[in-house]
This record gives sequence, structure tokens and C-alpha cells, in this order.
Amino acid sequence: MAEPAGKTYGARALSVSERAGLALDLCDSEAPLKVVLRGREGRHGAARVEDHVWRGPLTDEHLVGLGDDISVCRMPVVFCQLASSWDTIELAELACEMAGAYALTPWSNEGSAGDVEPLASLADLQGYAKAARALRVRGAVRALSALALAVERSNSPRETSVAIFFLQSRARGGAGLVGFAMNKRIDLPDRLAEAFGQKTIVPDFSWENGTVVEYDSTQEHLSPAARARDEAKRRMYQDEGMDCLTLTNGILRSNALLDHFVSDLERSLGLSRRPPSARMAQSRRDLRERLFGTESQEAALKELSGGALGS
Repeated sequence: MAEPAGKTYGARALSVSERAGLALDLCDSEAPLKVVLRGREGRHGAARVEDHVWRGPLTDEHLVGLGDDISVCRMPVVFCQLASSWDTIELAELACEMAGAYALTPWSNEGSAGDVEPLASLADLQGYAKAARALRVRGAVRALSALALAVERSNSPRETSVAIFFLQSRARGGAGLVGFAMNKRIDLPDRLAEAFGQKTIVPDFSWENGTVVEYDSTQEHLSPAARARDEAKRRMYQDEGMDCLTLTNGILRSNALLDHFVSDLERSLGLSRRPPSARMAQSRRDLRERLFGTESQEAALKELSGGALGS
């Protein structure tokens, strides 16, 4: 039986625009589809497609195939691509998410989901960024600067913000407190294990000298009873050559309380530093607001009136 004139039956090659539509559906994204090219000669010039020539390394090992001749760049490539337009703090947040144990879920009430597998290791991100820097790829230097503010195993966006604050230099508004691990399992001394009813803990932040910081997202301010419990707990740690500090939302939303917390943490780590200059103090206020939000009205009024830190 002859085919009707002008009709073609069976599979046919998809147009570039149609393949772009498939890729957008697979990635749950909106047009245009941003396509990475190894050179200018491969430009598509098609509807729903936005071509980008990438000067960084781009071999099969840097891609993940999705089928139908569609591939996406792996996270180290994506990270360096975004470094051409994102700033250092944004990139550090992204690196912590990629190498962390959470994923952003803006459609949910919580805003993120925990206990997920990392998308990349910091070593992979750093390795690719160094290769891109060697090729003088735009943004590679910024990518490496951002990775210096990132840590693996963060379990929430707020933990990530605290980590960035700890790692950022004092001159740029941070605490300049490096050398910590996040969510690392620690064996407790027998006395503490007996008191707490558990042999190990997984603190949010821990240093090799035995200092740990636990972020309590449920508390805005420490009540007198909670403060007494924390002090008793801290004394038990100190008796065993360790130390435990509790960080709350109330501290993060107050310039004065955060300064006090940093000083306390510096003492726990055995650090002796000069007081921050006026410029450093302003940089810290700016960074605190960016990472943790506008200072609470209560904290601001208390600071203006010279109120006691713990009241």
C-alpha cells in the first residue's frame, strides 16, 4: 500500500527546538534552555535555546547523559559556570549545599530537606576550579575563593550560613575561625557517655581541641532554666577537657550577642586576638545581616540603650 503524498511514517529526527523541549521537561525548567558549547562553530541559533561557549574542560567525564542525546554538566562544571556571575557568598552557599546533606525545597514549609546524598565533594569542585583557572576561565578564581568558605556535611541552610560566618576572615566580617568539621561523630568520654545516656554525639561544629558548637534552631532566646541547663552541661564538658557552646537564633539576630558569642568561642579555642577595628565591626554587622537577616528590634533597642547581653 502506497503512503499518501507528503506524509512520512515512522521515527524521524527531532529538531533542535523539540530536543530542547524534551530537556526542559526532564529538568523541570522553563525556556530558554542554556546549552554549553565547546566552540563557537557549534551554535544552534534555534528557538528555546540559548547558546553559551565554555572555555573550561568539557569532556564526557564532565557530563551526565539523560538519554535522547541530551546531557547535563556535572556539578563541578556548573559551579564554575555560575562563578562568572554569582558573588563569593552565593557560591559558598551553593558549594555547601552541593557537598552537604540537604537540598533546598522552596515549595515546602521547611524550605529544605535533610539526609540526602551530596551532589559533589569539595575535592571535585576544587579540582575542576583549579583546572579552569589554569585555562584562565572567567570566574574560576572567584570559585576557588568561595570554596575556601565551604565545608562538607552541612545539614541545613542555616548551618551553612553559620559555617560561612565562621570561615570568613575578620576583615570581611566573619569570625575567622577555621579548622572545624561539621556533623562529625565524636566518641564521648565514659563519664559524659554515662551522664548523657549515649556513647557518641554528632555536634553541628567541632574542633580538634574538644570545642563543640550546637545550633539550636528551636530557641529564639535562652530562658533562665535553659541557660542554667546549658551552663551545667558546659561544666561537664569542661571537666573532661572539652567545651560545648550553644548557638540560638536570638544570638544570630543580634550584633551584640553574636560578638559576645564569638569572643566566648575564641577563648574556648585558646585564641587571643585584638578587638576588631571599627571597620571590621561594621563589616561583621553587614555580613550578619546578609546571612541571618535584619537584626531583631528587641536586640537593636537593647544595644542602643546599653542593655545587658544576657538579659
